[in-house]
Amino acid sequence: MLSIVIPTRNEPLIEELIAQIRKTMQTITDDYEILAVDKSEDDTARKLRNLSVKVIDQQSKGLGGAILEGLAAAQGNPVIVMDADLSHDPKFIPTFLEKSSEGFDIVIGSRRIKGGGIVGWGIYRKAVSGVGNLLGRWIAGIRVSDMTSGYRLYSHEVIKTLEFQKFRSSGYAFQLEVLAEASRKGFRIGAVPIVFHDRVEGVSKLTKKDVLEFALTVTWLGLLRLTNAFRRPGSIVQNRKKCEE
Repeated sequence: MLSIVIPTRNEPLIEELIAQIRKTMQTITDDYEILAVDKSEDDTARKLRNLSVKVIDQQSKGLGGAILEGLAAAQGNPVIVMDADLSHDPKFIPTFLEKSSEGFDIVIGSRRIKGGGIVGWGIYRKAVSGVGNLLGRWIAGIRVSDMTSGYRLYSHEVIKTLEFQKFRSSGYAFQLEVLAEASRKGFRIGAVPIVFHDRVEGVSKLTKKDVLEFALTVTWLGLLRLTNAFRRPGSIVQNRKKCEE
């Protein structure tokens, strides 16, 4: 079975997204589940339940917390995590599954490889994402083309193995921390091209606090990387070889 986890918070387009997911899944399999981890103040949860989607009332904080609750509740293998605002097109789901079948433990929907792209972002968002990826590669040592992308596939083995309770971040930096830990443990990380469309309704959930947390997480991972390098000479080179695309 395939699980699709969607963190939600005040999502005006959620009904359209569920319809698109179900249309895409008709061409793949009937054996799937959709789980929404919701922290809305509006009627998003009611809409989801009316569509027979399993809704988990989020108890934790931040995007990272929502993803963790979804991964813990998911019954399928693999698990796909995607945004609720139509920025992540369900039509790419078959591509994720195909890449996963090649032996990759994590598959990232990359906007920064051939065939990928971003539609609708202004200079500020492009700069934040670009700098975030640059810092993640050169300071934290994560050799992935688009480490800030939230459109991902995780194998059950990754979910079972990573010690999420030890993670420091709860917001968008969670995405970076997952990749760092998965790389350290030797999991294969792959990427498929996606075209990201900025939301046309609702409000972006990226805050200045998230940007600060990301910068602090990159710094901490960089220091951890250097410490490990002194303890085990050559470990930086080995880590680079573990991240494949």
